[in-house]
Amino acid sequence: MNIHYNVTTEEIMSYGCGADHGDGFEDSHFPGCKVAIIPDQPIDARTQRFDVATWKVVDKDVPDAEPDPLPKIKAAVRQELIDTDYLLLPHAPISEADLPAWIAYRKALRESSKGRTTPAEMLAVIPARPDGADVFEWLRARFSAPGV
Repeated sequence: MNIHYNVTTEEIMSYGCGADHGDGFEDSHFPGCKVAIIPDQPIDARTQRFDVATWKVVDKDVPDAEPDPLPKIKAAVRQELIDTDYLLLPHAPISEADLPAWIAYRKALRESSKGRTTPAEMLAVIPARPDGADVFEWLRARFSAPGV
């Protein structure tokens, strides 16, 4: 396995299988980095670093913070709007009676991020679809816990 690591911070910049880069001291294409060749193993660059002294992947003293989940939720909202666009077309496969519910649902999606700063706040205002499906269930399960 090739690991591109920062020579100053020992942070793992990239890893994976590929062509052998020689003895493990070659320059990486990442600025300020070198390449180490080690046996295949699971790596989590958020919680691990490459220790040059031992030539091993070791746990970081303090793991990196979790990435901000709001971009992931906003992307899911955008995708749901794309996925339901066809319902507003003139020959959409829904009844006239169902159309107002879909319009209201899409409005709730568009307004879900306004004034909301946490994933839980944003997900709390997104209703289930008018057809009963909750396409945000997986996000609610992950991000609606207190403190997230």
